[in-house]
Parts: sequence; structure tokens; C-alpha cells
Amino acid sequence: MAQHADGLGRDAAIAAFKKTFRELAPYKHRYEVFKDFVTMAACSLHNSIHKEPAREEEYLRIIAGYKKPDQEAFPKLMGLLIAALDEEPRDILGPLYMELEIANKDAGQFFTPPELSELMANLIFGDALSRLETQPFITAGEPACGAGGMILALVKVMIAQGYNPSQHLWVQCIDVDRMAALMCYTQLSLWNVPAEIIVGNTLSWDIREVWYTPAHHMGLWKYRLHRIENSTEVEISATEGPVHKAPPPEPSTPLTSRTPEPPAVKPSQLGFDF
Repeated sequence: MAQHADGLGRDAAIAAFKKTFRELAPYKHRYEVFKDFVTMAACSLHNSIHKEPAREEEYLRIIAGYKKPDQEAFPKLMGLLIAALDEEPRDILGPLYMELEIANKDAGQFFTPPELSELMANLIFGDALSRLETQPFITAGEPACGAGGMILALVKVMIAQGYNPSQHLWVQCIDVDRMAALMCYTQLSLWNVPAEIIVGNTLSWDIREVWYTPAHHMGLWKYRLHRIENSTEVEISATEGPVHKAPPPEPSTPLTSRTPEPPAVKPSQLGFDF
């Protein structure tokens, strides 16, 4: 079993997470504490690469509501989550949310077990990844992502076939529940998966928030995704900033002397809309 730097394997890290969580802030409801942990984890990961004042303010507002010893426990929870995720890409937060009995069962909120997610990913995408032999990357869409278990299962399948997800995969994940979406954002960020996480309704396309993982920014995926075919120009979406265009060639440079670029290879879109 793989072990984290602190010597904890996945099971030990999960057990320590549960113990620390149950002892943290007894003056607050367990749902609120879990939501606050997930939100602060997401804000920290986001602002480590792409700082936004609003998310920094949200983090500071949340942490100010806890006593000093409890404030110090949140980084410990983050370290235990990293240790639990270190062994392999799989959903840790979803099952924890269920096991700690704070899930919103009245709203029909349940998270797919990691083993089932992995089985489905192997059945659906095991052969589809052969497309990466002829194209630079694939994209995947998850319209009801929950904590990101299905995407993490896809990541595991890719790694098993020798592909680096940070280079060969970009995903868009959507969930109507903000905490679920931020659980997904946190886990995909920690596994260095380039992704756009949307808090919103897939059916009505009511978008409330958009979060990009650190791997999205570090891999320059806004350029890779929006490059215009047969051109050096790229288009950037409204949430990513203005359109950047390469300067035209110098007038003295004849167009016939330029080496033409090969046509851009369009990625394949994988989906979980079964």
C-alpha cells in the first residue's frame, strides 16, 4: 500500500480524518463544518495559482467563525485528505460525506462508490483512450459530477494505460449543489486534473460560478482548447479573459516563405451521460 510522507496509508488517513472531524468545533452542526472545510480547501487551492479577492474574503470570513484550536485543525484535515488521495485517484470526500451521516438524503443526494465508478470507467472508456495515439488530448463532460468520482475513475484508467491526465485530458464538471461541485474541484485539483467546475443547473444552463483547477492554468489549457484551426490565433471565453491574437507577419515577409502549420487535430469528447 502506498503511504504518504507522514506514514499514513489511505485507510489510516481516512480514520484520522473522521476522528479529527468529529472532535472539531462541537458548537457547530456537522454539515456546516464539512461544508466550511470543503469551501476553504477549494478557495486555498484556487488562490494558490489564480488569486481572486472574493474567494480570499470568503475563506477569511469562514475561518473567523471558529475558535483558535479549531482553526488549526482545518489544515490537519487537508493534510489527511491529501494522504488519503495519495494512493490512487478515487473519490474520498463523497464516501466520507455519506459515512459521517451529514449527506442530504432528503434531497436524494448519494455518491457513487469508488469501486463502481472504476468499473464503469473501464467498461466505457477502456478502449476509447486509444484515440490518444492520433490526437493530443481528449475532453470529458460530467453533467452531474457530485464529488468527481467518475472523473477520478477515468483518471485512474488513463494512468493505468500510461497517459498523463494533466497533458492528455480536460474535463468540464457541473453540479447544482455548490458543496458537491467544490468537493469535485478540490479532489481534481489535488490530482492535477485540468478542469472547469461549474456550479449550476445542467438542464437550464443556469451558471452561478465557474472554477478552474490549478492544472488548467498551469497547462495553458485556455489556449489549447480555443486555438482556431489552421491559425496561430486563439479565442478565449468570456470567463477566461479577452481574445488574444498573434500579430500579423511583417510586410516584408512573403507568405509563401512561411512553413504552413498542419491542421489542428480536434480532440474527442467523452461523456458520462449514459
